[in-house]
Amino acid sequence: MNITEKFLIDVLRCFVTGTDIELNTDGVDAEELLALSKQHSVAGAVAGILERGGLFAGEDIEARFAKEYERTLMQMLSRESSAQKFCDTLTKMGIPHIIFKGMTVSEVYPVAALRAYGDVDIIVRQEQVEPIRKYMIGSGFDYTLTDEGVVSAFKRGRERYEVHTALNVSNVKNTEYFSQIWENTVPRQGETRVFNDNFHLCYLICHLEKHVYGSGAGVRMYMDIALYIKNKADSLSMEFVRDTLEQCGLAQFFNTVLYMCNRWFGLEVPSWVEPLDDDTYTQMCDFIMSGGVFGEQGEKARMRDDLRRELASGKKGVRFRFLLSRAFPTASELQRMFPRFQGKPLLVPVAWLCHVGSVIRKGKMSNIKTIMTADTDNAEEKKAFLDRIGSRR
Repeated sequence: MNITEKFLIDVLRCFVTGTDIELNTDGVDAEELLALSKQHSVAGAVAGILERGGLFAGEDIEARFAKEYERTLMQMLSRESSAQKFCDTLTKMGIPHIIFKGMTVSEVYPVAALRAYGDVDIIVRQEQVEPIRKYMIGSGFDYTLTDEGVVSAFKRGRERYEVHTALNVSNVKNTEYFSQIWENTVPRQGETRVFNDNFHLCYLICHLEKHVYGSGAGVRMYMDIALYIKNKADSLSMEFVRDTLEQCGLAQFFNTVLYMCNRWFGLEVPSWVEPLDDDTYTQMCDFIMSGGVFGEQGEKARMRDDLRRELASGKKGVRFRFLLSRAFPTASELQRMFPRFQGKPLLVPVAWLCHVGSVIRKGKMSNIKTIMTADTDNAEEKKAFLDRIGSRR
């Protein structure tokens, strides 16, 4: 990490611990700091700490950070209010529902409205999806299917809701524990429920690993874990979480996350947490800092990660297999790309023709050259790194 990146972590350490440490601004690039803060969706938190310490490099940068602080507060307060009204509506409809991820993680932040999130994630039982869909469409929301057709997404202006019926934990070895969704909830208000703390932490680690293995995850997702463990310490059993994640094949990854939270945010961790070696720690820092809140962005970066994931099936013929998967997506992938074919398996060939037309229309044939010239050595190195930190398939 460079000086500005290290300074960002020092600022966020103050935010997590609630204490003031001596922040040295020597060599810090204020423009880069603002860009990094926005890139990792922590600009509001950073602005609050800088304002408290009087550490702005000038009036212009102070005003721009202040704008980010106010924008985050206003957007999240509005989103929280809208989400609460939605939950109240579901309660009036007699629909039990579970809120999780961003909306509940924000509750462990020193200022809840400084934890930015886009979608409001809610779980309901399968038979309740259709009444919700009818209500939301009647209320002016646009409706689409996402996540391979298993998540109902609703959007109206800045309001965005994702209605799930199960947790997507396809990245774990043992999914039985995460199938017990309703058994691991506690009542909140009306028909609203939340996960118990141990279950939610296990899920947050699995969700983080899914992003890490996909394209990466930025600073905020690690800060979420640090704040969650810090503020839920009295109700968490870290041994239970460790044992559960071990059954899921994520014990090593959990160790990596805890070590990073200790090293960056001063989180007290169990004695069984093992340190990363210096090279792996340095790579981990660069990996986290290299992209936005959900990792590397851009078509070429996504394609490199797709190629790296294909290497899990072996290096031989990897380019051909990758091209084949791009040319002939699975039925579930086609239904995700074209939701109108959801539940219509006989129309899969038509969906494939739509896919081919979309590729030609959008000029993506040039991607073939990118695939054929992609650096497999680089992909192998990244795969080896992910194996070391416990993110593997």
